[in-house]
Amino acid sequence: MSKKLVFLFLGTAIFFLFPKNALLANDKPQEAMDRVRLFSIKVLEKSLKSENAFIRSAAARAVGESEDYELIPLLKKAATDSYHTTRLFALQGIKKISLDEARVMSVQMTQDLNVWVRGSAIQILGELGDGSLENIIRPHIKSPDRTVRYAAAGALFKLGDESQLGILLDGLKGGSSIDRYQAIGYLGKLDDEKVIPYLEGLLEGDEDEIIFYTLKAIGKKAGKGILPHLLSLTEHPNPSLRYQSALILGELKGALGLKVLRSLCSDEDAMVRLSAAVALARKKSGHCNEIFSAMIKDSDYGIRSTTARVLGELEIPSREQLLSMALMDSNIRVRTSATRAVGMMGGANAFPLLLRKLEDSQEVVRTYAAGNIIKLMNK
Repeated sequence: MSKKLVFLFLGTAIFFLFPKNALLANDKPQEAMDRVRLFSIKVLEKSLKSENAFIRSAAARAVGESEDYELIPLLKKAATDSYHTTRLFALQGIKKISLDEARVMSVQMTQDLNVWVRGSAIQILGELGDGSLENIIRPHIKSPDRTVRYAAAGALFKLGDESQLGILLDGLKGGSSIDRYQAIGYLGKLDDEKVIPYLEGLLEGDEDEIIFYTLKAIGKKAGKGILPHLLSLTEHPNPSLRYQSALILGELKGALGLKVLRSLCSDEDAMVRLSAAVALARKKSGHCNEIFSAMIKDSDYGIRSTTARVLGELEIPSREQLLSMALMDSNIRVRTSATRAVGMMGGANAFPLLLRKLEDSQEVVRTYAAGNIIKLMNK
């Protein structure tokens, strides 16, 4: 967001949001911006020191969302936190900001005590596409932890060792359900057309959970060849399969699936209706946008929260109005989702909305507001 646009809002926003701070209210625009940035950084620093592990992990994620290189030292410190989710979010945040820093940190964190952190570090190394990292990744193929083995196989595949695909394919054939779910997930992360036939084959099975995770793994990689499967699954008695199929229909190019998606806007299940509306919005259809207005007022806070989250990515006419409503929701989860969604929305109008959330009653909301304010100020 340009500084000129920020200046348009900053004076009045500061006056109303920080009435007790006369110095801030009397600042010149640039000085006021500097103070808002400093205030936001202090919010993040405080949250990273919280005794509540959930707040610390949210703070690590919020710092990553700021996309601010100057805040990498905060993430490096968070990467040593006692709580594994905080370390994981810190590593992912560093990757968002700097691939060079992510490389260094990922090499270190391949030795982390937590399997998910190790797996994420290995996965990032594979995504960097640097063959010199192979010697760091390859020993993890023999890890006793399935998550780490799959991450290593996927990373080596991305570095050109296609023989590693067999490890993930073997994971589909037997073992526990969790083993198969993870194999499906890592196949999806390969982002390679070679895996699509294997994933599509799983859609012909009769295990709902396997089909659900397979649809998630296919995601944006779906081509029109999957259309018959999707059309069939939109009539499945399991609403989870109907809504996941609807989302993938939204990824197909052109008018494919439009008629079915419009019919799903009247589905008996709220998540199916919402997913159909999301898919149509992604296709720039303009149909069923009224569903978002209904869902943001739904009695189920989970539905309201999910609606707020997806509005961050959807360019529909009522987006700002609906997110403004969600920011005032009585439920902390809804307000958190809305705050992050406003940051995704961006633009001049997002700035005053996020400023208000710096005074939210809940620390997690203030934390995400701070991270996204910094991101907007850097645009």
